[in-house]
Amino acid sequence: MEVELRLLLAGFCIVAPSLLFVGFVRLLDGMREGDFVERVLDRLDDDISETGTAVDPTLFLRTAQEKSRQRMLPCGECGAPNVAGSARCGLCGMKLRS
Repeated sequence: MEVELRLLLAGFCIVAPSLLFVGFVRLLDGMREGDFVERVLDRLDDDISETGTAVDPTLFLRTAQEKSRQRMLPCGECGAPNVAGSARCGLCGMKLRS
């Protein structure tokens, strides 16, 4: 009985971190997508109440999203996002159009 318990515990210690890592990576991928940001902004718009704060979080998030879109250009070959001033794509190495 003790051997089975130790094997079960060892199997859990091996499998659990891998599953947590995969879940965390998927969560970060979902957060990176623009649809996720739009859903958060829509939810904030629905729940707005007059609180008297100096900074509107929805305005802050929208301007941050617009600034991040302005600084990135997609590669014409592979579609990977690149910084606006880059001469070549960071993924495929093709020359970027300015």
